[in-house]
Amino acid sequence: MDTPLPQIQQPPQVSPVCRMLRTKTAFGTMSDEGEDWTDGESTTAVYWCLGTMETAGPDDVLAHPATCRAGRACYQPEPE
Repeated sequence: MDTPLPQIQQPPQVSPVCRMLRTKTAFGTMSDEGEDWTDGESTTAVYWCLGTMETAGPDDVLAHPATCRAGRACYQPEPE
């Protein structure tokens, strides 16, 4: 009797962050770990919106990689 192979779960596709989102670590760090700031994994990073220059976007929702994605009313993709 053949045992079925387990299914490999593909990570969900996540849209890129809004081009208006920034953090000081967006321009590089001294770490060799290759961390991507758009994952939002940092516990100390401060994010802001270039549209408002504040920690909230134009819709008064917190600027963060988890929230500044496609589907948000103020989201702006990178120009092609």
